[in-house]
Amino acid sequence: MSAFQYKSGLGNSAAYQVSGYPQVNSGTGGEIINYDYVTSEITVLNANSSGRVTLYFDGAAEGLKIPAACCATTLIIKCRQVEVVATGSPTWSICASLTTIDKSALPEP
Repeated sequence: MSAFQYKSGLGNSAAYQVSGYPQVNSGTGGEIINYDYVTSEITVLNANSSGRVTLYFDGAAEGLKIPAACCATTLIIKCRQVEVVATGSPTWSICASLTTIDKSALPEP
């Protein structure tokens, strides 16, 4: 009998087709959010009328700027960490859809 046990990985499309496990974070300042599993998508909302939010994924040098009072923005992205940098005093919320793929499956940045 074989001891092989199947587990999902980055190339497993089924892990991205099913509904993800939600993880919601919100705040008014900067924060580093670490996920235990790889994300399939992230929705971010900067609800305040002043202040900007910049997101950095997995320690990247370039960030994505979300302007003040912006509509909810959904990103289809595989990552294990999001760094939120707040300029001004924005109120932000992030909802991540997590797969069943362990974060160790992603290569180090």
